[in-house]
Order: sequence, then structure tokens, then C-alpha cells
Amino acid sequence: MFETHGGTCHICGGKVQVGESWDLEHVIPLAMGGEDDEGNVAPAHTACHREKTSEDAAQIAKANRVRAKHFGAKSERRATIPGSKGSKWKRKLSGQTVLRDSE
Repeated sequence: MFETHGGTCHICGGKVQVGESWDLEHVIPLAMGGEDDEGNVAPAHTACHREKTSEDAAQIAKANRVRAKHFGAKSERRATIPGSKGSKWKRKLSGQTVLRDSE
């Protein structure tokens, strides 16, 4: 794989020097639909790979949130403010707090 790509980092385009650490990196991350085969793997400097992976993780997390929202997944329920429409209590104009009618 290293020789196939000419010993260059596919992220920065720099030559991987002798003794320099490098990784085989998925060009398209598996979590974003990339294949786990030779056509989707290329050498990269360890530092470049680490930076790209952190950027990919943010994009993957956003894609997962959008997908969950699309499928109607409920987000964590937050505490309701007393007297708000989400509360079981309501405050009348007189200032009196009463149990909201279940409609």
C-alpha cells in the first residue's frame, strides 16, 4: 500500500521520510459509508491522520444527530419551567397557580 501511493501522505501530500511514523488511513471513514478495502486505504502521517480523524468524528456526530432527528428520535427531555406550556401547572392572570386541564 505504501509503495502503491509512492510513499506520500494522501492528506498533506508530503513524502513520508524514513523512520517517520505513518498510518494506513481510510480515505472515506467507515462510519460515513466508506469501504474497508484497498481502494479506500492510503498512507498518512500519524499527525495528519489524527487531525483528520478528529474532524471526521465531528462530521459523523452531526450526521448521526441529523439522522436521529429525521427518524423522530426524541431528544433528552429537559426540565420544564413552572407555569410554561410544558408544565402541568398554569398561572392565572390573578397570580393564582392551578393544575392545568388535561386536554
